[in-house]
Amino acid sequence: MGNKIHGGLPHLILMLLVWILLVLVSGCSPLRPQTDPGLDKKARDLANTIVSLNQDIKSSKGTGWVEMETDTRADKFKIAWAASAPNRLRITFLVAGHPVETIVATGDHVTFISHTGEHDSHTTFSSDPNLKKYLHIPVKLSGLIAILLGHIPLEKFDHAWFKQGDSNFPPIILTQNWKSTFQQLHMNKVGQVQQLVFLNKNNIPLYDITYLDYQAHGENRIPATLLVQDAAGRKIHLTLTLFIPNPPIKESVFRLTESGS
Repeated sequence: MGNKIHGGLPHLILMLLVWILLVLVSGCSPLRPQTDPGLDKKARDLANTIVSLNQDIKSSKGTGWVEMETDTRADKFKIAWAASAPNRLRITFLVAGHPVETIVATGDHVTFISHTGEHDSHTTFSSDPNLKKYLHIPVKLSGLIAILLGHIPLEKFDHAWFKQGDSNFPPIILTQNWKSTFQQLHMNKVGQVQQLVFLNKNNIPLYDITYLDYQAHGENRIPATLLVQDAAGRKIHLTLTLFIPNPPIKESVFRLTESGS
């Protein structure tokens, strides 16, 4: 009997590991319905087309306006930026022509500078920090850079399928293995992105990006007016008024001077 018990242990351990794996997978991903593999391929192909949108734009410079709205305040800033893929950025927020805040991303770390003394200069150890502390919405730096390059900030995904429903243009669900959040991509009949929603595993929106206007720049169409908002109603309305694709940008633009500016 002892041998039978001992011999059954590996099987029990294997079953336990399988059960833990199933719990982890179901806990990290939205429940997926039964879908048509042919339609899944179409969903993936459409999502990959969106990922490749404007990828020939490797850098940009420009100006625009940002309106931020929270529960307690509303602010409007002019912005001026220079960005270079994948992770370098210098953007300054201005009021009445005077700089208020500057964010400088070197590709290795990010420094936040207040020109008004609202906070001490702060440098992150991360090359892609969350900007919620500064923009009030949990947008990562890589997402902001993608927007300023005219890209759609889709995160990596392993699976894609059309959301079931009666819509003639159902959104595409995008999930990544072992990740508790997922994305929902809404497109119109001509394949233009209308909205990108980021949700948690309970299908609750974290924040979304609504695309309000596109502008032509040569052969590219750039998202020029966007509304970003979270579940609490905090909003960022971004309008790009000047967009220069692939300009020459000196490396010194992404470095701080000795004075910290």
